[in-house]
Amino acid sequence: MESSLIYGMGFIMIAIGAGFLWILLKGSEAKRPRDAMEWFGAILSSMLIISAVALMLLARGTEKAIAESGQRVATEDVFQDAIIEVEAGNFSFSGVDDGVSTTLEDFEGQVVIINFWATWCGPCLAEIPDLNRLQRELKDDGLVILSISDEEPLLLQAFERQLPLDTYSMYVPLGTELPLPFTGAFIIRPASFIVDRDGVVRRYLLGARSYDFFKKAIQPLL
Repeated sequence: MESSLIYGMGFIMIAIGAGFLWILLKGSEAKRPRDAMEWFGAILSSMLIISAVALMLLARGTEKAIAESGQRVATEDVFQDAIIEVEAGNFSFSGVDDGVSTTLEDFEGQVVIINFWATWCGPCLAEIPDLNRLQRELKDDGLVILSISDEEPLLLQAFERQLPLDTYSMYVPLGTELPLPFTGAFIIRPASFIVDRDGVVRRYLLGARSYDFFKKAIQPLL
């Protein structure tokens, strides 16, 4: 998610929370809630403000981590399209919404697109509608799309409230070392790997691709 959007959301949340607090307390001479309902409203408003501040601090920390790690967006001058035959190294990741841990091996027997992305990566965001469409249309044919980020789950959850993912939304902790051939996949994004039903990586794609491109690439494997 673009930093300006995160900060904008944070300021709006703070303004709403502060506004509700003012409405609740303006008629109280003691400047505190007078009954259980007002206490409940005051607590919710305070939680909204605290959540907004936490989100903004989290975004600031993520920006610093990205700058220090040298991560960047894949521009057209670095695009790659490599046809390979390499066994996919197994690794684990967790669901953004439920935190449940799973592994790549759990999806063996299905065709898998692993899309390494980030909310700060513009081309990654441009791919999301196409990947969503692909997942919806070909799920019954055995396609699984894993959207994996190394950002904090709270940040990813906030993003998905603005742009939902119909793919499997997953995350790994920042700095996680991935096995071959995925090593370095978080350095330049988006990066995608197409894995066949036998767990063999058949294609590596660096840079954003379209719905038609992905569909043509996976069709022979379905």
